[in-house]
Amino acid sequence: MKTSKFICTLLIVAVCYSCNSNEDKKAEVTEEEVITDTSSSASTSSDSMQTIVNRSIIWTVDQENPGKEKLKKPEAAIPESLTSAQLIEALNNNFPEIHLNFLKISHDTMYVKIPDSKRLSRELGSTGAENYMASATYTLTELKDIKFVTFKFTPGEHAEPGTYSRDDFKRLR
Repeated sequence: MKTSKFICTLLIVAVCYSCNSNEDKKAEVTEEEVITDTSSSASTSSDSMQTIVNRSIIWTVDQENPGKEKLKKPEAAIPESLTSAQLIEALNNNFPEIHLNFLKISHDTMYVKIPDSKRLSRELGSTGAENYMASATYTLTELKDIKFVTFKFTPGEHAEPGTYSRDDFKRLR
């Protein structure tokens, strides 16, 4: 019991120390660091994590009026405490046929990869692919200091890899 309290205390100190790092430095986050972050947040039982699970935290496209699709904000405000791993997990849960992998963050850009892009680039059609890319881009740019998302995947008829921002989806506003 004392060992688990010591480990928990050590983890809290490490998190506090890392949160107070120098903001002038532009850090590059790697996939390994996100995996560590994911496992540590999964092992803690915080009330905020439990309440977030039941709410939609991603941007979606309202498709009730074909040809007049509009982006819809998440049902609840996205807490600043959410990580890139948590947002990607939410996107993967809402779009299980298109799996998104985190690669890194560099300056104001998040890099992600879609290992199997057949569904996105060939099967959804141009509108479906654009709607997914808009939803993913808007959701991931909710993170502080993230302005762009670079998607890496095999191009197809309906979707192209590249760097996207919210400005690329003005049609859906």
